[in-house]
Amino acid sequence: MLLPARTPSRYASALAAFSVFMAALLLPLSFTGGVMTTPAIQQSLGGSPAALSWLTNGFMLTFGSFLLAAGVTADAIDRKRIFIAGAALFCLSSLLFCLTHNLFLSGVLRALQGLAAAMILASGSAALAQLYDGAQRTRAFSILGTVFGAGLGVRSAADRLHDRRGGLARRIRPVCAALGRGSAYRPRYLCLRQKKASRGHPTTWA
Repeated sequence: MLLPARTPSRYASALAAFSVFMAALLLPLSFTGGVMTTPAIQQSLGGSPAALSWLTNGFMLTFGSFLLAAGVTADAIDRKRIFIAGAALFCLSSLLFCLTHNLFLSGVLRALQGLAAAMILASGSAALAQLYDGAQRTRAFSILGTVFGAGLGVRSAADRLHDRRGGLARRIRPVCAALGRGSAYRPRYLCLRQKKASRGHPTTWA
């Protein structure tokens, strides 16, 4: 495919790069989202552990299988069109995943999410390579890797917060109770102390 004669403006390049970076931030949240939501899905839809594992494995399988093919297709057709198509497919499959009440359909939709993620990441990376040259390209891919890692970090932090929320609440509850008892005891203590002081020495407010 021949490149267009005119080069995109600086604003258009920054906007396109920002879209790719935001996608790179959100995609890792969906990579491992099936792991965290599996217990809730099992309570709602049932299913064996092997069937539930496909909520994560289906995403990873299609993502890894179609990543190279999506990149080749983006170079052959149009990077922007593949990126937009992948984003639309990802949003549609995510919406249908929230509305479905069937475990098999949930696994199919997760596989479609993996395909869409491959389209987004492959075409987005190719778009960055086309938009920038030299040091700017190196900087753009450095930001892409950093943002992708930040998305994984957000996912890990959310998992840890979810796992430790109960333990943290159990640790904080006695402390709050002790502080509450202390707060209730302190005004009474000050009142008794003031009464004792007023018996021996009158209090003056001048």
